[in-house]
Amino acid sequence: MNIDLAIPSSFTSNLHSLMQRSFSISSLARAAACFGVRSIYIYPDPLSKDRQYQKELVKILRYLITPPYLKKTLFYRDPDLAYVGALPPVKLNLFKEKKSIKSLEFPEYRIGYTIGKKKKNVYILDVGLDKFVVIRGEKPPKVAIVKIVKNLEKYLSGYLVDDVEAERLNLYKGYKVIRYKESLITLLNKYKGLKIGLSRYGEYIGDIDLEKIKKDIFTKNNVLLVFGSHSYGLKEIMKYYDVGLDIFDYFINLVYGQKVETIRVEEAVWISLSLINYITNYKS
Repeated sequence: MNIDLAIPSSFTSNLHSLMQRSFSISSLARAAACFGVRSIYIYPDPLSKDRQYQKELVKILRYLITPPYLKKTLFYRDPDLAYVGALPPVKLNLFKEKKSIKSLEFPEYRIGYTIGKKKKNVYILDVGLDKFVVIRGEKPPKVAIVKIVKNLEKYLSGYLVDDVEAERLNLYKGYKVIRYKESLITLLNKYKGLKIGLSRYGEYIGDIDLEKIKKDIFTKNNVLLVFGSHSYGLKEIMKYYDVGLDIFDYFINLVYGQKVETIRVEEAVWISLSLINYITNYKS
């Protein structure tokens, strides 16, 4: 089962300092990583013309889910990343420390970055060790899980781990950040899976048949959790587009009788992912 998030581009626009925005983004990143989110879609907020923080949001999310040994390769000095060193790190199980080649126990699974092509159908990946890994076959994605099986003279030899094997072995390489340029309505219409809108105006989760939603989740296999803005929710965004709430398979309120005016997006993400994790794993 795959879980995806849809977050508005205005996510941090009410926070006036880069430090505040960085910590807010960090909370979102840690929640997504803790629960194994597949993709985070950043959709354009139609009620906010302020797009100046969207690029910053995407950049920090991507930085936080990058293995430490690849950060210097993939990111340059950037004022948008001024506070990332103060943020709680996102340390996936595959973010392994550097070790000597002699101490490797094969097979060794690591996240690799494709840095080049050695010859036809042979590619070189950086996995944070003293030797690069070579793999044969089709061109790999920029970031991939690699199964290292042998130590050669100049390189390590390995294979790409596909999604099926990664799921079987419970290997998670992190979420993918997608800067979605089309509208939220387009995303909802194109998404192949269960679409759950989160709103204080939705049906309380405690009144929903958990067996039914659990069955729907596993039937669809892909689940998109959709969040509104800090200033207004999905109800207002749908009204702007003149689209009914029935575009969602479920429209849910997660917090009964909330005692604050607004639950922030990153807080709602933690709550929703916790409940989805419970629903999909509880024994009836």
